[in-house]
Amino acid sequence: MIRIIALGCIVLLLLAGCDEGGNHASVQTRIYDEVSENVYNPEMESGTVEIPDYSENDNTLNSGEDIETNLNDGKLSEDKKLTEEEIIRQLIELGAVVESGEIEVKEKVEVSEGTESEKKNEDKKETEVAKETEIKEETEDKKPEKDYTEVILRNFESKVPEEVVLNIKYDKYQILTDYLLIMSDGANIREKPSTSAKVIGKVRYFDKIRLISEVQGEFLEKYKTDKWYKVVFNADNKTLEGYIFSNLAQPRSFQFDKMYEAVKRAEREIETNTIAYISNYKNSTGTAPLYNGNTKDKFGIQRYQAAPAYYQPNLNSEFRYISDGTVVSVLEETESFYKIRTLSFEGEYYVPKKYVSFNKSIEKLTKAIVVDRKNQNEGVFELIDGKWNLISYTYATTGENARYKLPTDLGYFMAIEKVSRFLYLSDTTKQIAGYAPYGIRFNGGAYIHGVPVDYVFKDGKRIDPGMQEYSSTIGTVPKSHKCVRNYTSHAKFLYDWVDIGKSMVIVIE
Repeated sequence: MIRIIALGCIVLLLLAGCDEGGNHASVQTRIYDEVSENVYNPEMESGTVEIPDYSENDNTLNSGEDIETNLNDGKLSEDKKLTEEEIIRQLIELGAVVESGEIEVKEKVEVSEGTESEKKNEDKKETEVAKETEIKEETEDKKPEKDYTEVILRNFESKVPEEVVLNIKYDKYQILTDYLLIMSDGANIREKPSTSAKVIGKVRYFDKIRLISEVQGEFLEKYKTDKWYKVVFNADNKTLEGYIFSNLAQPRSFQFDKMYEAVKRAEREIETNTIAYISNYKNSTGTAPLYNGNTKDKFGIQRYQAAPAYYQPNLNSEFRYISDGTVVSVLEETESFYKIRTLSFEGEYYVPKKYVSFNKSIEKLTKAIVVDRKNQNEGVFELIDGKWNLISYTYATTGENARYKLPTDLGYFMAIEKVSRFLYLSDTTKQIAGYAPYGIRFNGGAYIHGVPVDYVFKDGKRIDPGMQEYSSTIGTVPKSHKCVRNYTSHAKFLYDWVDIGKSMVIVIE
């Protein structure tokens, strides 16, 4: 009976995937309700986030009606299709719904014209080496198998520092602390680190698989490397070990030590200094002067939503930009300037007073969200009874350095405000395209938020298709416009937990 019900749900899901106006979230919810959660990979959603009823779709939920420009790429259809395919694939591979071959899962995602096509072409170029490597592997499958003795180059064993209390308060997903992100569709897992070894498993683009070690294996002349990764995976209800060629994947880890040190550094700075932050959201305080006629300084920081930071206390001296939300320590005060420094970069600077805000500035740091831009993940820390606790760690997606987008800035930022949701504009039409739920603003128009939702337009009206909990692209590669995407339930957890005036957002690499 379960099999019949689930098969019907999958058919509905496939049909919905062809119609961007369909309510994808509700179809996914039915699948989760009808099929036992134990058929899912631990990374998959095991339930749905409880959300309020937003029936007035044309109204924002916060009085400020925040509207951001191009924050989430405008079109999310590719992410949605990838997510739907991932859910179906998990069901098929685990044999919970249909036998292999009874239903065909598309191998490629159709992409709309314009900027999405350009993005697809960029992705194709980036993964060309990986795909060529897989082709190379396939052509070498018939070679006699060689006996490779495993030589371990390094092990992956991310651990929480002893000084930190592991006190997990959000555990919706089982998150791997060391994992291999697959960057080629249909990559082989082999019995030994050699292209002649038996294929014992396959993984797909953006899969995350438990990573054990980096090993020396067969040297592939074409790619000038003998580096392979040893992984652990499940197949036929068995836990197996295997090897993936290094060009097909990227190693990822949670840098707990580095995250904790960043939090402690901020705590020490706040304990010994008067803390403020740069405030120029949407240039509301005043547009900063051009830097030698340019809108970026020599460090790549943009003029928009930034303050000029002068090397001397006069407006004619050399300066650089400090972006909105950056936490600063106030060292001195003159008639027109505050002399400041920031943990985000070295040096002492003079910033015109109007750009420096003490509104709800941090006197004691008790909460910190640390985003790792390199590994596309984050750790959440809370000071409890004098000790720092790690209360959550999860995958995240940061901003991309690309056309219509911006990377998430590195540095130490104020958790400035939180909004139930904010609207964003389309890259191309500049009209309101959708919203992102449970936002915490920390740097200009950059938020930590849940999975973004594109509105459906019908009869000239915006229709909210409902919040989406899960996206298979979270924790993979930078995709957003400066924002930090989370699973929606984790974004809501942070939204309810964060205290403005006691919390920071720190971005490391």
